[in-house]
Amino acid sequence: MTVGTKEIVGILGRDIISVFYENNIVLSKEAYEYILEEKIDIEALRGYIEYLQEKNMHIAEKSSLLDIYLPKMKEKNFKFEKKETILDKITEEKIEVSIKSRDIPARDTDPEIKILKKIETDSEGNFEDFLETFRDRYEKISRIFRERVNIRDFQNISTIKKGENVKVVGMVRKKLNAKTKNVILTIEDFSGVTKVFISRKSSINTDMIFEDEVICVEGKCGGNIIYAQNIEFPDIPLVREVNRSEIDVYSVLISDLHVGSKMFLEKEFLRFLKWLNLKIGDEKQKHTASKIKYLIIAGDVIDGIGIYPNQKKDLEILSVYDQYKKLYELLSLVPDYIQIIISPGNHDVARPAIPQLPIPKEFAPDLYDMNNVLMVGNPAFFSVHNVKILVYHGDTIFDIIEKIRVPQSDVVSPMIQMLKKRHLGPMYGKKTGMIPERKDHLVIEEVPDVLHMGHVHVNGYTVYRGTTLINSGTWQAQTEYQVLRNMIPTPCRVPIFNLKTHKTMITNFG
Repeated sequence: MTVGTKEIVGILGRDIISVFYENNIVLSKEAYEYILEEKIDIEALRGYIEYLQEKNMHIAEKSSLLDIYLPKMKEKNFKFEKKETILDKITEEKIEVSIKSRDIPARDTDPEIKILKKIETDSEGNFEDFLETFRDRYEKISRIFRERVNIRDFQNISTIKKGENVKVVGMVRKKLNAKTKNVILTIEDFSGVTKVFISRKSSINTDMIFEDEVICVEGKCGGNIIYAQNIEFPDIPLVREVNRSEIDVYSVLISDLHVGSKMFLEKEFLRFLKWLNLKIGDEKQKHTASKIKYLIIAGDVIDGIGIYPNQKKDLEILSVYDQYKKLYELLSLVPDYIQIIISPGNHDVARPAIPQLPIPKEFAPDLYDMNNVLMVGNPAFFSVHNVKILVYHGDTIFDIIEKIRVPQSDVVSPMIQMLKKRHLGPMYGKKTGMIPERKDHLVIEEVPDVLHMGHVHVNGYTVYRGTTLINSGTWQAQTEYQVLRNMIPTPCRVPIFNLKTHKTMITNFG
């Protein structure tokens, strides 16, 4: 139902109707009544009308008014400047009193954060470092196999004998796809090397076997070759007890803000921040926001400088220092009772290869000075309210997408493969740069309750053997680079994870 200009209203009502009518915008009854009730002045409404025209919207609904108007349309995006009046102060005080009187469980809950794994670097990039990386990988994953009842009795390669049924755990040194469609692997452990023959008639899915990963091979020994009957991956347990919070508290998981880019969706991100502050949304949405205790960001918080050729033309902010300053200004609007955990990505000011140390303080001093911000590396493994969360920007995800031949929109299949292989980057040194450390920080030694990633700019989530997999998408609109590669992002979709029930909901702020 809409309001007609002939309706008998007061002077204020007639002025309101006129300003919309003159701009060819239909004013809904609900929006009209809300404007009268809140005494929204004409100048503020002109700013709202400018927004509707910019978005090519011809109906003024209450829902859009609430999204744009509250708390008093002070975002710098609008072209008008509104003079403060006594009515404004009264309205602002009314809003603040309403928020203070609201029951906010997260505000009354103490944070519980434990760092479970910390990245320490001692690499010189020499041959010995590379060797130690693979040794550490093999040792850690072979221990995982030892925990499996059906595999714990595996043999060393040097002890296998011709004619015997054997079971060995080895790292895939080489994979050869023969013209006959048979596959021949070369695997090794600390004791020796052997070949593995996988017949094309076998039920083994050889597409899922990657070079550099650690697998278990069962089969018949034919001398210096094993005729495979079965291939096992380390995987995570089929059944396990997941860790849960004792209280009903939520975590929001986002990534890939790309602050500083011309394509950064600032208006939408401000809408998200207003929701965190309980200033927009219906009662159910505000109730959800009131339980959010953690905001976890999986990298690419800024767009960076010189990440790809001719990036400068795509930048709104041309200094990484200023990009982090802008990020600070945005995150300072997050309620101070919400704990923010920030991990870097390939666009951030951190070493370009993984694993990455936290964003250096010299580039983002304001973020380090915030009492509710914790800077971690990439990957990062920690618990919040007893729930174990593995955060990884996802640098290697495109390598796996290409290997298993799934569309780029399928972000959960490569994440499942990471869990199956118990490694975030099983194929060493493909398109993703990796630092050879004496410890392989990408091995998934302990099973996480949540695996949170970004990088691909596509939102998706699933549950695999009790572990919730979330790729949080982005806050950047489609770039020219993505258009050329047919990459379609899904921006502004925010995953909200209940740490008690492990239920995930997605809210779209676009």
